[in-house]
Amino acid sequence: MLAPPAGRLALHGGAGHDARHSLSNWLSKCPTSLHEALKGSAEWNLLVALRDNGIRYLSFDGLLGYLRNKGYLLGKKGGVESKVRAVTKDLVDAAEVVHKKGLAVWVSSIKK
Repeated sequence: MLAPPAGRLALHGGAGHDARHSLSNWLSKCPTSLHEALKGSAEWNLLVALRDNGIRYLSFDGLLGYLRNKGYLLGKKGGVESKVRAVTKDLVDAAEVVHKKGLAVWVSSIKK
């Protein structure tokens, strides 16, 4: 499995692997340009707030409870399945935006 863009940039810059998969720790090891592009953005904040290495092992009910505890189901319309789908779509969309920003910074760093 490939590291997220922040992870690849951090490793490319000589940082050691972070087995805890902390997005904030990865970002702190990345070039300043990526840090500035991501830090404080709504997409980055959503990823940091919801990212947990253990959620991939949760059942649907476990994921539902996790998202309820985090407060991310509030304001979502529909039944529980619709709410979970909406939050996971938001999360995937945010990851795509962060990935594109990371890719842009990486491409610009190798062109220099």
